[in-house]
Amino acid sequence: MDAGDLKKWRKRLGYNQFEAAKRLGVRRASVQNWEQELWPIPGVIELACHQIMRRWKQRREFGPVLLVYTDEPIWQGSQGPYQVSILYAAVYRNNETAMQHVEQQKKDPNFINPVIMETNGEIIWTTSELLQEIAPKSRRHRSGAVVE
Repeated sequence: MDAGDLKKWRKRLGYNQFEAAKRLGVRRASVQNWEQELWPIPGVIELACHQIMRRWKQRREFGPVLLVYTDEPIWQGSQGPYQVSILYAAVYRNNETAMQHVEQQKKDPNFINPVIMETNGEIIWTTSELLQEIAPKSRRHRSGAVVE
């Protein structure tokens, strides 16, 4: 990540330097110095920027997105006949509409390992995050974990 990338990140999220600094847990002067190329951007800041961006993309209204899943487990045991899994992908207007589809299909045994990704292939919601997010609120613990 260079100074231009940091500034693009900040602008895409709609942050000024003060807001970016607060989100990153640093002082505004640090953001200013990185953007003016006075200091190198630490690797930990780059990782934090990626994670903050990913969380931003997990907003319900973010889109368009791809919902991708298979009809059989990709990794199969050594016993039994070999089967070819089919990969399905569909474009949805936003995370909300993709999640509605997951909610409708989650009980189907041929709906395996759903993920939501950007159209460029970056994963927005992993399978475990997605299934936890759509779990009924009554089955969630205060910590966010799903209670069975």
